[in-house]
Amino acid sequence: MPRIDYVEEAGLPDDARELLKTAEAAGSPDPRVLKILFKSPIGIAWYRYWLASSNDGQLPRDLKELCRVKIAFDHECGYCGTVRSAAAKAVGLTEERIQEVWDYEHSELLSAKEKLALKFADYMKHDIAKADDDAFYAELKTQFSDAEIVELGLWCAENVGAGSFVRTLNLISWDEACALNPATAANAARARNA
Repeated sequence: MPRIDYVEEAGLPDDARELLKTAEAAGSPDPRVLKILFKSPIGIAWYRYWLASSNDGQLPRDLKELCRVKIAFDHECGYCGTVRSAAAKAVGLTEERIQEVWDYEHSELLSAKEKLALKFADYMKHDIAKADDDAFYAELKTQFSDAEIVELGLWCAENVGAGSFVRTLNLISWDEACALNPATAANAARARNA
C-alpha cells in the first residue's frame, strides 16, 4: 500500500493528464508513481525531465534501461524493478538481457559498452569513489564520447536518487516484485548468497 495516496486525475491540469497518457504508453515509469508525484508541480516538472532523459540524447534506450533496472534491483525497489520501458523493448531489450545485469561482468549477452555502462551504474549506486577516478574515466572514454558520459552520469544519478525516493513510497514491495518475476527472485537470491 503506497505511503502517499494517489491523486485524483480529475483534479489534475490538462497537461498533467496528457502526461499520464504518455506514461501509460511508455511503460517506465508507469502512471502509478506519477499519480503520487503529480501532487506537486515539481513532480510534473520532474516527469518532463525524465521524458527528455529517457527519450533524447545519444545513448541507446536499451542501454539506459539496463542501467535503470540495475540500479532498481540494487536498491530492491519493487516498483522500479518491475516496470519496463516500451521503447527499450521495441529496440530489442528482452527480459533475458535485463536479468543479465545481476552478473553483468560475466554476461555473454551484453556488449562491452553495456557492461561498462553497468559498471558505472554500479559505482554510482555503491561506491562513488570508484567512479571518481582518472583511470576509470579513461576506460569510459574507450567506449563513450564525452557527451555520452555526461548523459550516462546524469541518467544513473537520476535513477539512484529518484529511484531511492520511489522505493520509500512503497507502491509495490520487493517481495511482491520477486513474486511477479521469478527470474528476479532467483537472481536476487543468488546475488545474496554470492
